[in-house]
Amino acid sequence: MAEFTGHNAHYLAQKFRAETGQSISDYIRGVKISEAKSLLMYSSLSLAEISEQLAFSSQSFFTAAFRQATGVTPGQFREN
Repeated sequence: MAEFTGHNAHYLAQKFRAETGQSISDYIRGVKISEAKSLLMYSSLSLAEISEQLAFSSQSFFTAAFRQATGVTPGQFREN
């Protein structure tokens, strides 16, 4: 993002945090979790496919991040 905007990465990170109150990585993770919720509710994609589609490094990391954000696993979320 820094290269794309022509700004220093540190400056960009500080500016983003000042404007949004969160880090760039936390924001991106939140968007991914939101999209995962939608995919879990409205698609028949497997957890592995959702994890891959949202560019999580692994299905286990996806599950851990989802659980941390929502309090339930992706499988539990889909069941409810």
